[in-house]
Amino acid sequence: MWKRWLSSLVISVALGSVVACGDSGGAQPPVSTATSTSNGRLEAQIVTAAARVRADIGVHAVDLASGVTADVHSGNRFPILSMFKVYAAAAILRDARAGKLSLQTPVRITRADIVSNAPVTSAHVNGTLTMAEIAQAALQHSDNTAGNLMLRQLGGPAAVNALARSVGDTDTDLERWETALNDAVPGDVRDTTTPRAVATGFRSLLAGDGLQQQDRDTLVGWMRGSATSAQRFRAQLPAGWTTADKTGSGEFGTTDDGGLLLGPGGRRILLVVQTRSGTDDPNSNGYGDLVAEVARLVAQGLR
Repeated sequence: MWKRWLSSLVISVALGSVVACGDSGGAQPPVSTATSTSNGRLEAQIVTAAARVRADIGVHAVDLASGVTADVHSGNRFPILSMFKVYAAAAILRDARAGKLSLQTPVRITRADIVSNAPVTSAHVNGTLTMAEIAQAALQHSDNTAGNLMLRQLGGPAAVNALARSVGDTDTDLERWETALNDAVPGDVRDTTTPRAVATGFRSLLAGDGLQQQDRDTLVGWMRGSATSAQRFRAQLPAGWTTADKTGSGEFGTTDDGGLLLGPGGRRILLVVQTRSGTDDPNSNGYGDLVAEVARLVAQGLR
């Protein structure tokens, strides 16, 4: 079983100080540079919620102003699923900044390109989409063909791993393309990561210096437009909160979400939640409700 090789270590990690981000143009809230402290009560609530539905869970959360964290099995490996698309889109933005490609270059979409869950690209077969439109489709609609088109432009999964390493994520290991990377077979370490590692990388990209400011604003803007978050992070958030996040789903109940929770008064919480069947059930319907509950608990209780 997957659990036999997963570490049970729970680690609270103080991520480094970052450059503030958020809505473009306005004054930004401060970012904590103090050593973080862990919210044990919140961690216990998350563990209880996961046990109630017999799910394995990994969580890393950090309030970017106070530095308070919550960690639950954040060093355990889970399938990365479609969260890889954040790294792929960031790599596309970097390459465009370096003059290696143009975001406005049209890319032809063929019938052979189409894989399952391609709501945007399938409507443009024998037509074109720009690379910017492809990245947006991947992030906002989790379009799997768009994910593969980004990988093809970048030269394959190794480019995602290289981007991840450049922003401090030492665990992400993407090896396959869509849709094979979602197989999530227990014990298979391919296409996996840890919540702690993804949180490190996403924090650099979304609230740090992993991208130049204009490109960071573009990435955050794309992710704020997520259509899939309505069934994950945004489903139970308190009034006045929204997100800039990326969801993921796979076999064996694997269900992910990661990104920023954006609250009243400029509050920003970096949150990564990864789940899978605690009984290795291949017929599990997933844990979207649990992911949504964790986001609510974190928004209300991470102080």
